[in-house]
Amino acid sequence: MKKALSILVVAAMLLSLALPVFAEGIDYTTGTPWPDIDLDGVVTADMEADLKDNFALAVNKDKILALEIPTGYSGGGTVRDVAIKVGEDLKEMFLGDAPEGHDELLAYNYFQLLMDWDGRNAQGIAPLKAQVDQVEAIDSIEALTAYFELPSEDRLADIWESGAMGDLTDSSRRVIAVINVDLLLGDSAEYARLTPYGEMTKQAYTELARKLLDRLGYSEDEAQQKIENSLAFETMLAPSIYTTEEQGSADYYGKILNYLSPDELRELEGNLPILEGLQGDGYPEAEAYLVMNPGFIETLNGLYTEENLNLIKDFLIVRGSISVASTLDRQCYDWDRECGNALTGASGSLDDATVFSAQTSKVLRWPTAKLYASVYLKQEDKVRIAEMVEEMKAAYHGIIEEADFLSDETRANAIAKLDAIKCHSLYPDDWDQYSCEDLEITGVEAGGTLWEALRNQARFATNQLIKKLSEPVDKDEWTYPPQTVNCFYSSTANSVFILGAFAQGGIYNSDMSDEEMLAKLGTVIGHEISHAFDSKGAQFDKDGNLANWWTEEDKAAFQAKNQKLQDYFSAMHPWEGQDFHAAIMTGETCADMAGVKVALRIAAEKENFDYDAFFRAYADIWLTKETLQAAYTRINDEHAMGYLRVNTTLQQYDEFLDFYGITEGDGMYLAPEDRVNVW
Repeated sequence: MKKALSILVVAAMLLSLALPVFAEGIDYTTGTPWPDIDLDGVVTADMEADLKDNFALAVNKDKILALEIPTGYSGGGTVRDVAIKVGEDLKEMFLGDAPEGHDELLAYNYFQLLMDWDGRNAQGIAPLKAQVDQVEAIDSIEALTAYFELPSEDRLADIWESGAMGDLTDSSRRVIAVINVDLLLGDSAEYARLTPYGEMTKQAYTELARKLLDRLGYSEDEAQQKIENSLAFETMLAPSIYTTEEQGSADYYGKILNYLSPDELRELEGNLPILEGLQGDGYPEAEAYLVMNPGFIETLNGLYTEENLNLIKDFLIVRGSISVASTLDRQCYDWDRECGNALTGASGSLDDATVFSAQTSKVLRWPTAKLYASVYLKQEDKVRIAEMVEEMKAAYHGIIEEADFLSDETRANAIAKLDAIKCHSLYPDDWDQYSCEDLEITGVEAGGTLWEALRNQARFATNQLIKKLSEPVDKDEWTYPPQTVNCFYSSTANSVFILGAFAQGGIYNSDMSDEEMLAKLGTVIGHEISHAFDSKGAQFDKDGNLANWWTEEDKAAFQAKNQKLQDYFSAMHPWEGQDFHAAIMTGETCADMAGVKVALRIAAEKENFDYDAFFRAYADIWLTKETLQAAYTRINDEHAMGYLRVNTTLQQYDEFLDFYGITEGDGMYLAPEDRVNVW
């Protein structure tokens, strides 16, 4: 679905905005049971590093001390190094000669438009000014309604989101969904109690908005009022929007599965033109709509009044201006980067070509993917990694079969789901379905502009979603393109995707030993398989439908194990006074632990297996050094911080404890009755 707030490009840091929020009165070395060694400055040369007490520190200490966060980034480490290398590959690819092929040329032309500062500076802020003037001309709720009935690419921003997505209860079809708008501060809980990171986020975006509004011709007082109005409107909406913790909880699916007929949605929307907006975009009327947060629609309808017209208009202007700042002239672009820098704590600046190659990859994902795969990915690696997935799946049978909390009925269902998991390795086998032949982007030499290209791409993306509504779902379709430095499991497709850009460098290469290969890419593959059986993935059956395949007793036992895992993280703190959102961490941590467990099962079958090399390689993959701002974003992340992904995972297993002679009294020891691995 279209999102009003664009992803900001990470670059340099505004120290004046960031440091005063965090620095005073906080000792960041006071984490329990281990300090946050991922945080830049925590690890010092004289810090004790005994592998029996803090394995992640003992293995990675020298690397952490030697590691400098790369210029323009908020962190460094093994995974980050791979991401940086992929970024360099993309840049080199786009700086070469124009490629052949329609889709490949789309990406090349878009990159050139991003780099065309003469053209962008000539347009200046005029494209945004035209859209802002359109919003300012709205003088009634009726006129606002007419505005929301325009095609989405002609609107500056929205106050709700809608679009097509896969149906969770019937994975063979797609459904039109309606959901709440994103909030500037991210977590809706920030509007009830502002955290230090929330305060810094508010400062950074406020500063960007002030500068943009000044360029648009508003006075200082007018700009301040618009920003206050925008935040006031968000504050009114926030209580009806699920918090980060609520969105990460296992019962979230039960809250969002609200299917409404057209008449029911029409009654719920009241004065809101949700159905008319969908019609304006070209969506057909559906038999049912997935309204993921009816409470939000009810709240929004109550606020959709003449009395709040100025608040809504100012929200559209402020949020819309922020979302497009990076696509305007050099001054606006630099301001946008400064805002991103303040949010992430990165220092220095990335060169334009690096930034714009990444932006091209995000906006034109599949044209970029074709180029990237043809240049950097190998068929032999694709085959080898697919074989690794099958090996991990075979070993995973033992985990399911030995799970003592499963009845025979649930165990049979779990094994059937495991056997049905499909593997997608590195890049798609068939590129036809990712074609962008209906999209046209005029290059710089032919007089094209970036703003025009963005509008065309937005229209194309909407048309693609509409087209797919009438087509059966292809469960082999890739959600993310192969140049993404990540891997994922799709619950609705029951498929594991190992993306080509992730399987690079320090994570996967042909020179790795068996131990290193298993500890790095192997545990990641096991992790993705395990998502089929975590607190959320386990709610989907083998066919990718949200359906219960558990007996009542087994489900209760499974939930109890997840609650124990949640309680385990609730007792941990990256530094004194800072809690984790433990409720959202169970899925990823369950997958981490089971991923290592299945790797250990494979290791047990190998002759003369070097466990020391394996455990050290596992610690290396999560080697991280990051800024304080980045650490704060990790508080709201479903994934545990790197040092916790190492220590909390390894201490679950006798193979690790016994190999290093770790016993009661050591910091890495966890008694059998206290262990929290779900599987």
